[in-house]
Amino acid sequence: MQQKLLTPAELNKKMEGFSQNYFLVDVRKDRESFYAVPDDQIQKYWLCYSGIALNHIMDGDLEKAWEVIRSIPDEGQDRFLRIGLTIVHPEITWKELTDVINYLKEIKFPICSVILTAGRPSLLNGLQDISRIGPFLVRNKNLFIEDLKMLYEGECVEFIWRLCLAEYKYQQNELLDAEVLVSRTIKEFDRTSERRLLFSALYLQFKILFAQHKTVSVESFIKTLNDFSKEKGKAEFSLNIEAAYVLFSIYDGNTTIAAKWLENGAPDEFGDFNMLDIYRYLVKIRCYIITKNYAAVIALAERLRPLLEQGRRHMDLCEIDLLLAIAFYRTGKKEHAFECLARALKLARHGKYYRLIADEGDAVIHILIDYMKEKGQTDFLMRLIEMTRSMAILYPLYLKSQYTDGNTFTHMEIEILRLLEQGKTNEEIGEIFFISINTVKYHLKKIFAKLGVSSATQAIWTARVQKII
Repeated sequence: MQQKLLTPAELNKKMEGFSQNYFLVDVRKDRESFYAVPDDQIQKYWLCYSGIALNHIMDGDLEKAWEVIRSIPDEGQDRFLRIGLTIVHPEITWKELTDVINYLKEIKFPICSVILTAGRPSLLNGLQDISRIGPFLVRNKNLFIEDLKMLYEGECVEFIWRLCLAEYKYQQNELLDAEVLVSRTIKEFDRTSERRLLFSALYLQFKILFAQHKTVSVESFIKTLNDFSKEKGKAEFSLNIEAAYVLFSIYDGNTTIAAKWLENGAPDEFGDFNMLDIYRYLVKIRCYIITKNYAAVIALAERLRPLLEQGRRHMDLCEIDLLLAIAFYRTGKKEHAFECLARALKLARHGKYYRLIADEGDAVIHILIDYMKEKGQTDFLMRLIEMTRSMAILYPLYLKSQYTDGNTFTHMEIEILRLLEQGKTNEEIGEIFFISINTVKYHLKKIFAKLGVSSATQAIWTARVQKII
């Protein structure tokens, strides 16, 4: 049944509550109504310009978005609507953004309605990719804060700077500094009820703890995110929270959750493509890698690439090329893998987002080592390999495909699986084979990696299903 179109007056009324109780996901749901607004009514219901332009941006049709923005009268209240939409357009250059902010300073009129994250779990790589300004954050704190006051209201402007700095420190692998910074922002964003910023801060805190293998539970982390967003704004965050749960479950080798999400919860790049779903698409590419659907990896990556290039989203482009390198490497296309990796390394080095590479851990460590052997050793590569090795050791099951061929299990591994099925402990298994507990654990780690699981219970169940035991 086709949804009834809203009138221009109804849309205009909704846009009055934009960013408080009417979010980008709601604007998206009303897309057909915005596109149906007659030309002769658009100036009367002038806030409809926003919904139309924002939907074109979400469609990835950035030129149409510019056409709408440039059609807004450059006078009176319309001027500030035009300025606000110019700021959020992905193609705006740093010079254009600086010019706009300086103009707002000159007339002493802050916009104070710019959404930094659009429900994504990042500030540096939120609605816009500002990941390249890390050095500026350090050297020009006061200037950054003064500029931010033109775009964001409230007392938390300094804490936005602090969270951006924390994300930058994390990318440089300065984990302790990042942890101190983000802990302070969480308290402030919670106190001031800044949900978008709190979401980003909580996500970063979990990544920092995860990278250090501190005692964290994916389930409790997701519960925390759901608790803070369950009332106002749930629709804005829920889809990305679900994708975050899938991503961190993949690190623990839980291929079942990834497969279920791929089938029932992942965004459809062939249906209603939406630039709001960039984070979810990147998680989906990882699920394609796990299920060995490498053609889909390439198709989705190349569907995203021109849009990311158009929007100057260098951090996302780096991630796309890194995931492509993994896919090509696993299909034996080393030359293509190295081409993608070279592009990713160039972007990572320029933007100083080293952890973007390192967080791929076991999935990328062998590619980096092979690349170094062929292209030569550099201090930059050695630093990345050291960081990546740490994640590979901590999370050996990351991006492992579910095991299907029982013939390559050793006789001892199959026997250990059978003893696990019987309820034997590690100590009892060690006594039976006359080996130490550490050696038992070593064999179990290899078994878990082959099966794509993270526990003895999962190993037994998977081995039964695949008729290994």
